[in-house]
Amino acid sequence: MLIELNETYNMIEETRVLSSRDVVNTQNRFINRPQGILIQDSYDNPFFPIRPAPRIDTSRLDLTEVYQRYRELYSETESMFLPWHYCLEMVGDRFYAFNTRPIDMRFPINTQEALKNKEENDWIEWNAETNAFFDEGLYDVRDAIHICLIGSSDIDLYTISMYTMIGQVCMTPLLRQHKLPGGLYQRVFPLNMGRRFKFMNISRFIRK
Repeated sequence: MLIELNETYNMIEETRVLSSRDVVNTQNRFINRPQGILIQDSYDNPFFPIRPAPRIDTSRLDLTEVYQRYRELYSETESMFLPWHYCLEMVGDRFYAFNTRPIDMRFPINTQEALKNKEENDWIEWNAETNAFFDEGLYDVRDAIHICLIGSSDIDLYTISMYTMIGQVCMTPLLRQHKLPGGLYQRVFPLNMGRRFKFMNISRFIRK
C-alpha cells in the first residue's frame, strides 16, 4: 500500500540512524569478515523502506531521489552513504551497480534493533521468507553485505543482465575474497523480495 510522505515522516520519526553509525572508523568496520549477503529492494525494504517514490525503477537515474529520501527519513545527518553497499538500477537501457557504502563498513543497524523496530512499528511488514531468516538467526544483519534494487520487486521487471550484474559484479568477488559458500540460502538470502524477483536465477551467474 502506498504510504503518503507526510505519514511516513510521522511513523519513522523514532527510527533515525545515529550519525556515529555512518562514520568510517574501526568501530564501524567488519570485525572479521562479512558473514553473508542480503538482497532487498528499496520500496519494500525491511529496514529502511523508501516511499512513496521511486516505486518503479525508471530509465532515469532514481538513485538521487533514494539518497534524498533516506537522508530525510532515516539519517540524523547529511550522510554521504546509504545503508546498502550496492544499489542496482536501470539507467537508460541497461542496469548499473553503484557502490553506495564502503564495502568494509557494516550495516548501520543490527538484528536486535531491526526486530525492535518492526515490533514497535506495525506498518512494517515482513514476508514469510524474511521472518524465516530472522528466526534462523544465522548471522546478524549488521555483519552482512547488503544489495538493494531500486523500486518494488512486486511490480518491476528484471532482465537477465540484472541477475548477471548481481552475481558477477556484486557477489562473486565477495564470496571469493571472504571464502563464503556460494550456494543460495546458505549465506545469501533475499529479504522482503516480491514475486517479480526470481532469486534462483542468480545461481547461474555466480562464478565459483
